[in-house]
This record gives sequence, structure tokens and C-alpha cells, in this order.
Amino acid sequence: MQKNKRIILGRRKTMLLSIIVPVYQVEEYLYTCIKSMLDCHGFSYEIILVLKPSSDKSELIANEIQKEYSSKVRVIVQNGDGLSNARNVGLKYAVGEYVAFFDSDDYIDVDAFSNLMQSLEGKTSIDAIISDYYIVGNSKNISKVDTIEGEELICDNSYLEAFLKKRRNYWNVWQYVLGRKFLLENNLFFLEGVHSEDIEFATRVILTAKQFAFFGKPYYYYRIGREGSLANKVTLKHIVDLMDMLSISVKRVENDKFLYKDLLAGKLSLQYILSFVMIYDVDETERANAVEYICKKKSLYQELKRKDAMQKLFLRLGVGYSAYVLKIVRDLRRILLKIH
Repeated sequence: MQKNKRIILGRRKTMLLSIIVPVYQVEEYLYTCIKSMLDCHGFSYEIILVLKPSSDKSELIANEIQKEYSSKVRVIVQNGDGLSNARNVGLKYAVGEYVAFFDSDDYIDVDAFSNLMQSLEGKTSIDAIISDYYIVGNSKNISKVDTIEGEELICDNSYLEAFLKKRRNYWNVWQYVLGRKFLLENNLFFLEGVHSEDIEFATRVILTAKQFAFFGKPYYYYRIGREGSLANKVTLKHIVDLMDMLSISVKRVENDKFLYKDLLAGKLSLQYILSFVMIYDVDETERANAVEYICKKKSLYQELKRKDAMQKLFLRLGVGYSAYVLKIVRDLRRILLKIH
């Protein structure tokens, strides 16, 4: 297991890709996740497993994989706490021209991902590649998120507008492949000690990147509703952090000269409204404080120009009524998903 000796950030290697995978309490999924990446072909890559000590067998599995595939897999012990710290540690050790941040309970389509990476050979000027993905539900049903046309790499910045006009958010970090030099030169690390850090990170990436590419053939399988997942447990801190990350991002977008700033602001505004339903997910003893904190942020979104009629309606209804309506919609959607 590698000691936490920091690698010089400007170091150059011929490696095309570094895949960074935080590992914690995922013994049921970890082998499937890593094995899907180890079958990649046609390009050079490394897998960096960043461990936080777990009560399950995650660490044992990670070390066994590293021993078997020592030329491709490195294991590093996390020097702090949380997902952001693990990703930041991995980035500091990475040597690939590009980096990808994958979650340890998900998996990839090796052929689709290999096709993407092979098409990136020699294209070192691209800062951010954004791809579609699949969603894997509890009942193993798989749905495709389809926001990018075709199955070939699109190296065209103007396509960013079409991507941002789609209804999905832009801050799932695992749907990005990012230039390592681009991240380091612009000090693009994850905020530590907070939840919903992906929103703030991805917003900075989009505002900072000069060259984008888009890949419409999904390779990433994102699991939702995993039993025991930290993402399923909502506390007051989750809501406070989400509100803060959204507010920081909105202010950054509003102060930037980014060509499609209205589209970014619109997505952030929508996420603010959709978050109202989270007041039903926290403990009842925290509910009043959650509503109060959400209401404090309301004025920031009322001033945004980019809002459709539905967003304006929810803002007028207020947090309480809107949260109730959104909860009904969410419950109905869950019932329908179980039926189908």
C-alpha cells in the first residue's frame, strides 16, 4: 500500500488516463466496479483506489485487486475524511493526461469507454469531455440518460448550449473526463467537509474550461437507491450544504461572462426548487430549521432572469406548499417505477 507521499503536480507521463475511485463501505460492489475498468483496452491507464478504513471487507478487496493487477492499480490511504478529500488525494497522485472520478459502487461499459479514450489520443487540448450515462435502479432496471446526439466524439464548444438546454443537470462528476493539466493549473479541487460539492466543482469546471467535447454513447452505469448508501440519508447538514453550494455557484455564474450563463443559472434555480422536498427526508426535529434555511436563500433565486413559468409558480407558492406538491410527485414516480 502506498504511503501518502505527494507527487509533484507538474510531472509528465505517457499515461493517457488516471481513474480515481474513493473506496469506503462498498464490499458488495467494489470488485464489479474495478473489474469493469480493468478490462479497458487500446489505451494506457491507471486506477487509483483511495481508501478510507471501513468496517467491511472493502480494504481487503482493494488490496487483493492491487496485488493481482499491480501494474495498473495503486492503493492509497486517504489522509483526511470525506469523498472530496479522497478525490483530491487521488488527483495529486495521478499521472494521466486525463482523469476520471468514478464511484466505487458503479461500473462501466468497457467497450464504450475504451472507444472514448482511444478517440482522445493526441487531443491534449481538450479540457472537459462530457458523456451520457445509464441509471441502474433497485430492481435492476436500466434507463438511458440521452442528452448528447450520436455516438461519436463531438469536439465543438457550441454543442455546450444544446447540452445545457437538456433537462438533466450538469454536475455528475463521473460523467466527465477532465484534463489533469487543466485541473491543476486552474486549482480545480473539490471543496472538503461539505455535501453536494459536485455542484460547485462542476460549475467551476464549465466556467473555466476553454475546450469541450461530448460523447453520446453512454459508458457509465450509475446505481441509485443503494441500501446503506450515504446518499440516501438526509440530515440538516445535507440541506444546509446543498443550499450553500447552490448559492456559491449561482453567484459565481452571475458574476461571470460565460456565454451560456442563463442556462447554468436556470439549472441551479431549478435544483433549489426541487430541493424543497428534502424537508420531508430529515428528522422531524430538524424540519423547521431546514425550512428556515431554505427560505433564507429564496431571494437569490427570485432575482434570476432565467426562470420558466413552473419555477416562478413554485417560488410564489413558498417552500411548504411546494415541498408537499413535490413529495406527492416523487411518491407517485416511485410507485410507477416499481410497477414497471
